[in-house]
Amino acid sequence: MEIKMYNRKIDFEKIQNVRDMGSLETTEGRVIIPGLLIRSANLSNATASDKIKLEKECHLTKIIDLRTSMEKQEKPDVKMDSVTYLSIPIFDESVMGISHEKDTHEKQKTMRIPEMEKLYCMMVTNEACRANLRKAIRTIMEHDFTTGSVLWHCTEGKDRCGLVSAILLAALNVDRETIMEDYLLTNEVNEAKAEMFYQRMIMAGKSEAEAEAVKNAFLAKASYLEAAFSVIDEQYSDMENYLKEGLGISEEIVSTFRENVLSEKDDER
Repeated sequence: MEIKMYNRKIDFEKIQNVRDMGSLETTEGRVIIPGLLIRSANLSNATASDKIKLEKECHLTKIIDLRTSMEKQEKPDVKMDSVTYLSIPIFDESVMGISHEKDTHEKQKTMRIPEMEKLYCMMVTNEACRANLRKAIRTIMEHDFTTGSVLWHCTEGKDRCGLVSAILLAALNVDRETIMEDYLLTNEVNEAKAEMFYQRMIMAGKSEAEAEAVKNAFLAKASYLEAAFSVIDEQYSDMENYLKEGLGISEEIVSTFRENVLSEKDDER
């Protein structure tokens, strides 16, 4: 099945990797209402024009920042008076050694790059990470969509943002093929950046393996998200049980979320 993704992208001057989750279809044939659920990379470089677009065109009323305190301090989000800002880091600085999301040359040369699959598994199983995931997911689900849209982001809009997006789409009964295709769209934005850091590592005298590891850390790979899904299926049998038992989110919250953001195909909203 070919899934049309291109019309969900939102272009900004300085904000990258932005897309509306609207128009994606569920397994029951319902669709996500456009203009309610938005994912992106960080907002630190947002221009005045970008801010106006977020507020006026995207009707943004809430931002959820999934980054660590160090990342936020280095590149704080641009704030908007009419938008509520919430900081809900998925993990803290103690595990930054397994996050690639720092983007200066010197940091890239010295950081430790592990298997990204381990990071994804940690985010869905580690007790502290699950508590933060629960808070982020529930905050999005319980957003008052009559006031406007909600946006969540990390630094690249790939790993933490990608995982939160995948869980939300799964909760809405979007099939995994569609979820994966949405996740991999990040590469259309990040491929050039990944290649740039690869070349920088080579020029700095690093090995091919080290350079390739850094490059891969900037790319969305199916194996990363599949690792998270696999551990969820293994430990909780399916996403429904993971939401209920792993994240402590009630069926009532999920049901209300679906009613708020889904419509029938022929609904003109």
